[in-house]
Parts: sequence; structure tokens; C-alpha cells
Amino acid sequence: MSLALGNLVNADRLEKVVLAQRVSRFLSSGGRETEELEAATNIARALAQDMSVQVRETLAFELRLCRDIPQDLAARIASDVESVSGAFVETTFALSDSQWAGLIPHLEEHAHIRLARRSDIGEQTALALVASGSGKTVTYVMKNINVRLTNDICEKALQRFSAEQQIMDAMGHRDDMPLAVAERIIALVSEQCRQVLLSNYALPDKVVGELIFKSQNETLWRQIAQAGPAQVHGYVVDLKKQGRLSEMLTLEMVERGSFQFLGSALAIEAGVTLGEVRAVLEQGELRALLQLIQKAGYGKTSAQRIFRILKENEISISRTGGH
Repeated sequence: MSLALGNLVNADRLEKVVLAQRVSRFLSSGGRETEELEAATNIARALAQDMSVQVRETLAFELRLCRDIPQDLAARIASDVESVSGAFVETTFALSDSQWAGLIPHLEEHAHIRLARRSDIGEQTALALVASGSGKTVTYVMKNINVRLTNDICEKALQRFSAEQQIMDAMGHRDDMPLAVAERIIALVSEQCRQVLLSNYALPDKVVGELIFKSQNETLWRQIAQAGPAQVHGYVVDLKKQGRLSEMLTLEMVERGSFQFLGSALAIEAGVTLGEVRAVLEQGELRALLQLIQKAGYGKTSAQRIFRILKENEISISRTGGH
């Protein structure tokens, strides 16, 4: 087979399409001399960079079943526009699991999605998709039953998308997650998905309740930690309306360091103003604090714990406006 790179310069689009077909079939046939393979590969590299989309589409489609092509050529095709790379990304075996994983950060979403749907997706590829891909891509990864959900994959998904219920639900419908992950997402999924989780993972009702409470508190704390005093007060008001503002929750938030949450919670539960609460905290007297906390409906033990935390942190009126 006589092929020359110079022929590409003056060839028109139709001739290049025919050439792309011939080169691809030559590379797929195997059993060729090294020099011939090298020449054909170089022509394929040139065609993969041709200005004509039709030429690149033809080359990619013809090479999709060819296993023995260089990594750089395969990566070039996979990185092209969707009409060129689509069928290639869905089918090719020219790239290994680790090679795909290294290439994924450089690919567009359309390529990510096609990879995420493959039945032979490797663990490194899946992890790279979850680490770099969009929410849409990660949803496809989680719905792909051929993907083995390793702890690393689940951890990365939780790190990036714990607030995305669609992704959490896709995970929740799986029955092959590590148990620790199932426990962590139980409060992040929809009620319907929660029932699926409970049927797939044997979790006692008491444990489920504790996990949901803990997960909700973690989510709340992440919000509070980034919020200003007015926002924190708004969160407390909303919690009261939802029936979630409790003595236990207030204690947890103050132990984490949110003294603004404490002030707002005591004001709302005791029916007094934030100014009155700050005045009591400024005094720093156990008796006055105990009276306020009892008026809020909290117990003496809670009052003592709150007093101890305030004393340990040397909280004064000037600091109760912050976290």
C-alpha cells in the first residue's frame, strides 16, 4: 500500500474521506510491516487534524473498532467535537482504564456522558468522571449498574454533590454501596428513595433516625458557618416553623461555636428580644441565664452546659453577634 503525506496537501475533501477509509482499514487489518504502519499512522494523525469535519468523522468512525492505534491519535479523536468523537468514545478499546482517567479532565461533557454510559467502564475512569464531570455526567455514572461503586467514588460524589438530590437518589437506588455510605446519604435522598435504601440495607429505625438527625445537623452547620448574624437568625426562625428547633439542636450548635444561633434560639423560644438575650449573656450570671433558659423551655443541665461553654470561650455581648 503506497501512501504519501504529500498527497494530503492537494487532495480535496472527497479524496480525503476516501483516504481516511483506506488508512483506517489498513490500520485495522494488522500484520503489516513497521514502516508501513508508521506511515499509515502519520497519515491518520494528519487526517485527525483536518479542517473538514466530514473527514475527521469518517476517520473516527472507521477507527472505532481498531485496537492498535497510538494513544495520542485516540486522544485526539476523543477530544474532538461530538459528531466526530461520539461513536469512537462509545466503542473504542484503544485506551486503557488509566489512560481514559488521565484524559477525562481534558474532554467535553458530551464525551464524559458517553463514557459514563459504557458497560465496560473501569474504576479509574469512573472516579475521574465523578471528580471532573458535571452533575449530569455523575448521574449517569451512578445509574450505570456496571460501575462498581468503590468507597473513593462514593466519597468524591458526596464531596461534590451532596446537595444534589438527583445524584444522591441515583446512588440511593444502588444496592452495592459501602454500608457507611448508605448511612451517610440516607438524609440526603428523597423519601421514596429512602424506602429503597432501607429495603436494600438493614438499618434499625433508631439508627436511621439518628443518622437523619446527624446528617441534617451537618448540613445546617455548613450553612451557619458561612452565614452572617441576620442569616443565622433567619435559619433559626425557619427551623422553628418546621418544628425542628429543639434543645438538643441548640446545644449542638453552641458546642460547635455558633453563639448567634444560641441567642436567636433563646430569644424565639423564650419570647424575648435578641437585645434582652444579649443583656443576660453580658451579665454572665448563672441565675439570670438559668431563668432565661428555663423560660425557653430548656432544662437545668442544658443551662449549666451553656454557661460552661460561654465561660470557656469568654463570650461577652460584643461576641454574641458572631458565630
